[in-house]
Amino acid sequence: MKVKKVLKSAMLCLFIFVNIASAQDDDVTIINDRLKVIEIGKDAYRVDHRFPWSANSLLVRVGEKDFVLCDTPIENTGSQALVEWMRNKYGDINLTVINCHFHIDCLGGNYYMVSQGFPVYASDMTLKLFEEDKENIIPRMLNGLTDPAMVDIITNLKLAPPDHIFKAEEGKTLHFDWEDVEIYYPGPAHTEDNVVVYFPKHKILYGGCMVKGYEFKGLGFLGHANVEQWPASAKKLLAKFPDAKIVVPGHGAHGNTGMIEHTLELLNKK
Repeated sequence: MKVKKVLKSAMLCLFIFVNIASAQDDDVTIINDRLKVIEIGKDAYRVDHRFPWSANSLLVRVGEKDFVLCDTPIENTGSQALVEWMRNKYGDINLTVINCHFHIDCLGGNYYMVSQGFPVYASDMTLKLFEEDKENIIPRMLNGLTDPAMVDIITNLKLAPPDHIFKAEEGKTLHFDWEDVEIYYPGPAHTEDNVVVYFPKHKILYGGCMVKGYEFKGLGFLGHANVEQWPASAKKLLAKFPDAKIVVPGHGAHGNTGMIEHTLELLNKK
């Protein structure tokens, strides 16, 4: 048994090394000192917004002018900077936004997105939890924030709910010229409402915050987590998306489905 555990740990370390090393080889574009995009495939980008911590979005081109963004940058100025970069690079765009759960690092940039006429999708559970929690979002974000510029931006942050709602239990498939994009609810994990998004042509799974990056040794913020059901939800991802080649977590470098196994290892230690 001890030998098996040692071999399993060695394999996990190898997965971590290979995936972090490959992520470092990807093309990186610095938009500003808080925002960068990392190309992880053809017309597919991991968006890293540091405000003040690093949080991911996933941007994928799914048509000549069509793009899908999984989770907004943390606040509106980050969302605006990302869209301006997209317009400079691709010209006129049609952007569809998906909020994968109700925390600020998923929907803090909704107000700008809605102001641009971009549809913002989320589940009925996410809308309900957002409405229940919206008075706490800004105070919670301000807690421990010391940078004066960031404090000012968050203090004055305008929040907006998603405006295209689907039933979580039914999921949603969005149809585009190049790819059909699947939104799937695996069950409670990091939050009760967390959904994931799969791009079958690209073979990219956006796991969001229910999937922990290899570099993390803990489960992070558990204030709204369902730790008891999280393992079953994570196992559903492994079963449903075995063809995924790239997995993007809510925080940290992208990897492969071994990242879901890493999350299960962390949950087993809880």
